[in-house]
Amino acid sequence: MKANNIRQQILEHLEALPGEQVKTLLLTWLTNSSGNLEDFEKLLTNQSTQITETSFEYGEIDSALNFQPLTEAEMVRQSKLALKAYRRKGSGVAHNRVREWADSFLPKNYSPK
Repeated sequence: MKANNIRQQILEHLEALPGEQVKTLLLTWLTNSSGNLEDFEKLLTNQSTQITETSFEYGEIDSALNFQPLTEAEMVRQSKLALKAYRRKGSGVAHNRVREWADSFLPKNYSPK
């Protein structure tokens, strides 16, 4: 593949990554390869595949319907607050309401096997 094509593909991949991830990729490339673009392209492709397979973002949807990522500590804190509120009030969402809500995501013609 021509160097210009490889550069363009690398640029497109890097623009989508967070800064810290780009830094890690560059440091890995510079310290563990001969420094050519083909090596970097392979590293970037392998890294993207690994991230897609192992990385999930956890968070919540805010009032404007935007996803807000949460750290593990924030998730634990929110879970503890929800449990505390449940214990204090003694109320929650009824199972059948949760079931109806979950079922609303299924296609209209879905039937369990």
